[in-house]
Amino acid sequence: MKRIVTTILATIFFIASSMAQELMVREFRPDASDLSAVVHQVADANGNPCALVRLGLAVPDASFEGDIIKADPKDGEYWIYMPEGSNWLNVKTSQYVPLRYDFPEAVKANTTYVLNVMPKPQEKKGLGDVVPVTLPARAAASIGGMAADQGQPVTFNMIKVKSGMYKMGATPEQESHEGDEQPVHWVTISKDFYIGETEVTQELWEYVMNSNPSVIKDPQLPVTNVSWNDAKEFIRALNQITRVRFRLPTEAEWEYAARGGHQAGHFKYSGSNTAEEVGYWYINSSSRPNPVKSLKPNELGIYDMSGNVWELCEDYKNDYPKKDVVDQFGASPGKNRVRRGGGWDSENVDQLRNAYRRRVEENMRERSTGFRLVLTTD
Repeated sequence: MKRIVTTILATIFFIASSMAQELMVREFRPDASDLSAVVHQVADANGNPCALVRLGLAVPDASFEGDIIKADPKDGEYWIYMPEGSNWLNVKTSQYVPLRYDFPEAVKANTTYVLNVMPKPQEKKGLGDVVPVTLPARAAASIGGMAADQGQPVTFNMIKVKSGMYKMGATPEQESHEGDEQPVHWVTISKDFYIGETEVTQELWEYVMNSNPSVIKDPQLPVTNVSWNDAKEFIRALNQITRVRFRLPTEAEWEYAARGGHQAGHFKYSGSNTAEEVGYWYINSSSRPNPVKSLKPNELGIYDMSGNVWELCEDYKNDYPKKDVVDQFGASPGKNRVRRGGGWDSENVDQLRNAYRRRVEENMRERSTGFRLVLTTD
């Protein structure tokens, strides 16, 4: 037991320092369907209409260099007005290395351009980005009448999510009109944390609880048919085994991780704009939960945050604050907690979006609801 605790903590705290991350351009194009440059026209010093560059970058402190007439922050983006003929832009933020981008062609008056940037993928994860947790071998109970990895240890990975800031709620790429995703607001995640690479599997649940509430049983499927209260009981038992502090994610942590944290690519779903690439829902699930890690991960290497199973969060389902917050938590007591991400039986793909919220009672068990762990070091 002592070895489990020592290994986990040593791995977590032995983190190598790293330099600020680079940005890269994902897309630059004129958008003939967007009339913002005309409707919200701004003139240059000579009275001529400007071009409008809509920069998709969800940071609060961006500044710009170039032939710029005006730059306004919007929800999850910046509107940058430039004279006709401008052909380059410098982007500076406190979180990233400055980016200079030379346009493939000079911009034209009364034209709206889309410029989307994202953190440059790192070729190799830094030391400490992934923390494996191994529980020692012991006699395993059966799953569906068959022994599950009898005598084998159970290992699961926790992924580091670095602290940062992001826009929470119905940002433009979410294409949402859900009232409970408003108002869009800045959230600061003040501390690094670790989140499960996958949902809690049946293998891990059975190791800890010596039972399996799931309807369809298989070690590598996510555990399902568990309530918020059941998840809390599991976590208490796991913490007694490991002597470290696992918990459910807060809703703000969950959405930050789903969006890709400091490497966010501003996707509609967790890691893609195409739901079927990253998540199981009614269209591609074969009407059942599917094995974890069988589709693409998101930018941080986290799997299944869109689809497969709904994921329980720690918070009560409160209305969003009307101001920017640090470490947002739905603390006002109520009847309902929060679940996120959509599930294998979601008939509306909208439920798989990063910002979609749904309530759940603390004692409610459903066949498409599971959960994911968070590990903190404080």
